[in-house]
Amino acid sequence: MKTDRQLVLTTIFLILITAATGRAWAEPATVSLDPAQVSAVPTGEQFTVNLVIADIGNLYGWQVNITFNPAVLNAVRVAEGPFLKNVNKTAWPKPVIDNSQGYIFASSSLMPPYPPAGATGSGLLANITFAVKSGGSSTLHFDEELTYFRTIQSGSVIPIEGVVRQDGAYGSGGGGLGGVPWELVAGIAAAVVIVVVAGIFLFRKRRVKAEGVVR
Repeated sequence: MKTDRQLVLTTIFLILITAATGRAWAEPATVSLDPAQVSAVPTGEQFTVNLVIADIGNLYGWQVNITFNPAVLNAVRVAEGPFLKNVNKTAWPKPVIDNSQGYIFASSSLMPPYPPAGATGSGLLANITFAVKSGGSSTLHFDEELTYFRTIQSGSVIPIEGVVRQDGAYGSGGGGLGGVPWELVAGIAAAVVIVVVAGIFLFRKRRVKAEGVVR
């Protein structure tokens, strides 16, 4: 009975931790758009989303390629944020905006002479302004092959691995499940798995005990 009680308490604890964080198994560094979901805006009007980085370490440079539905949105401008500029001067090439194909390519990097350490923590990388072309919805998607982050180690530029890319959405489209972010969906799914496994374990253990008594 004591073992069963400990298992139940451990299960409850894991569920509470998962529910509280919503990201129990997410990577520590994330790049996302804020707000993640933009409701329908009248045709002809504009809205701005922030490109933000969270929990990054020693960042020296970044680039993103964000795709969108060109039938619904037009990208208007991209402005650099202060995250890298707070550390040192930056190289900010003119962002590429292609409203026929539906993508934005932007990048920034620290200028030499490089500081002893890059940017660490969370902050604003850029602001992106869109104009609403027509009704509808659009995912604001990070192209994984063209979105990456760099640091300097032993004098060499190397990629920062494991940065989670969280897509955004305009209108009724978007990442996640029914408007719920994927990391929260993953946390809930993990909690359900824990409960099911614990339930099966307890059921089998009690069944064995019951069969032992009958015999």
